Amino acid sequence: MKHQNPKRTLAVLSAAACFATLSTNALASDVAANYCSSSGGGNYEYIAGVSVGGLNNVTTGTNAYSDFTSQTANLVVGSNPITLTPGFINNAYPEYWRIYIDLNNDGDFNDAEELVGSGDGKSVLTTNLSIPSSAADITSRMRVIMKYNSPVSSACENFSSGEVEDYTVVIGTSDNTQMPDMCATQAPSDARTLVNGVPLCVPTSSQFVSFSVPGADSAGSVAITTSYGLGNLTLEARNGEGGYPKPGDDSIRSKHIGNTECVVITNPTKYWTNVTLRGLFKGATIVADLGKTSCRTQPGQPDPGNTGYPYSHVNVLIFPFSFSDSALPWSNAQIEADMQAVKNYYTEQSYGRFNVTWEVKPEIYINEPKSKYDSDTRSWHKLYEQRIAQAGVDLNFPGEATLVMVAAPQVSNINSQAGPPYIQLYHHTPGTIAHEMGHAMGLRHSMSVEGGNQIINSGSDTIRNYGNPHAMMGMGAHTLEEYNLMYKSYFKGWVNDADAPVITISGTYRIYAFDHGTASGTNAPGNIGLRLKSGNGDYTYWLEYRTTNNRYNNNTKNGVLVNIQGYMENESLPSFWNHRSALLDMTPNSKDNSRWEIEDETDAELAIGKSFTDPWNGFRITPVAKGGTEDTANAWIEVRVEKF
Repeated sequence: MKHQNPKRTLAVLSAAACFATLSTNALASDVAANYCSSSGGGNYEYIAGVSVGGLNNVTTGTNAYSDFTSQTANLVVGSNPITLTPGFINNAYPEYWRIYIDLNNDGDFNDAEELVGSGDGKSVLTTNLSIPSSAADITSRMRVIMKYNSPVSSACENFSSGEVEDYTVVIGTSDNTQMPDMCATQAPSDARTLVNGVPLCVPTSSQFVSFSVPGADSAGSVAITTSYGLGNLTLEARNGEGGYPKPGDDSIRSKHIGNTECVVITNPTKYWTNVTLRGLFKGATIVADLGKTSCRTQPGQPDPGNTGYPYSHVNVLIFPFSFSDSALPWSNAQIEADMQAVKNYYTEQSYGRFNVTWEVKPEIYINEPKSKYDSDTRSWHKLYEQRIAQAGVDLNFPGEATLVMVAAPQVSNINSQAGPPYIQLYHHTPGTIAHEMGHAMGLRHSMSVEGGNQIINSGSDTIRNYGNPHAMMGMGAHTLEEYNLMYKSYFKGWVNDADAPVITISGTYRIYAFDHGTASGTNAPGNIGLRLKSGNGDYTYWLEYRTTNNRYNNNTKNGVLVNIQGYMENESLPSFWNHRSALLDMTPNSKDNSRWEIEDETDAELAIGKSFTDPWNGFRITPVAKGGTEDTANAWIEVRVEKF
């Protein structure tokens, strides 16, 4: 579906670097106003990302022209790496890039050397901007142009397909207060000790990378800076006892969108300062400056963590693998059939608001026996990443709204598994695929609260993995069970505030079955859920009425299921794990839990006539009646809410 006025989303990953000798003379307003206009158009392609000089601007949606002069790139005389990312609504097309900078601040881009960079292609382009010494110490304007199928003839051209973006640039001379992009000229460093003032290129990470900084106590302070590259890292540091930073400890943390982070430790008392970078990132530079109390760059916007999947579609790149002794037990015809089932599932789950597409890549044949990797799974991971890279895809950064699926015979005893943005698939069923896609788009399992003989807040609560047996992201994948309502809200546009309103006053509220939607919509004549805040304001309860259950008992028709959001969450990688549901068991310890089929949570519903009170004294809820046509979207249940 094409949208005429799509919402554009900005992610300013870095604002401005600190140059000790840099002039800050801004453009005079009368000069800035004289720049010629230029614009693109169309509904097929757009500029999705510009990353240069500490600036990393990510956008979505077509726009003919965008004024981003409030965002600043810090450049230096000489070569400056720039990464340009095209975005496409459907297919990828050949795009031609031209980058202009007004190098003499005369209000135009007409001088011969003001075309500072160019390139073309259908995918991410990395090139260099060449800045002459005559442009040192100025603040000026940069124009980035992407045009379909041919380059523009000038910086003032108006054309029908593509986009134009304007930025502010600050051009400095080389000095030791700059933050150089080390990965542009060096391979990732194997060093794990940061030498004072020496920047390093950080290895690519999907979890974390750690360093130590010696001599902090005698220096009086240490400023640690990261910048450049792709992804989203969190910088953590601590001095002295406790070793390396750990999630939830008292380490100093910098968590902003992108890779530009700053941590300053003042008055360190111990020799060693330990540093950890967490997240999925590549191409980042790190430097530690002893005796400094400010960083070389300043971070941009704070990172709220993974708050939702921002796209209304996803494309899955499927890479089939086989070995000399083990063929892939999944034919192309079966792949197509299973993916069509997955597509249909997500269409229904989203009420017609989400589209799944896929591409089956040529089979990758490993001319070695699988048994070699059964005993060396680490080498298997390295191998498939390398072979996919040879096919032109970065496993960790495949592009916007794109997942990579590694489909192979089962290696060792590895279960199918996933995390943003790729999947290891060893069990070829639609339910497994749909479940792992949920992980690859940023969801944890649908869990449950295990509180012993109490429902919640017993003092010894734990979170049980897979604990929601009714839900796709719990144990419901085998029979393609419904996503729970809270997890549906994670996806763009599936569930809005009106579908599941927050209840603030006492009363009796009717909700309809949320699990009978189709591609035509929820088909419910009213609300499909309720939300309630805990008395302390920290947690959100989601009430849902589920009437289908293909594997377990049908008692969900006689009550509401309640999932809590935010309870006992302490994610080590909130940049892509920050949204977890936990089902409350309203009849705790009622069943033997020796087998999944009779797990305690299969009767977790709050039945009609039973009550639950928020332990933080926010409310009491009691289902009181049900009606409508059973097993349809018109089935309903009424819940009495008493607010305290």
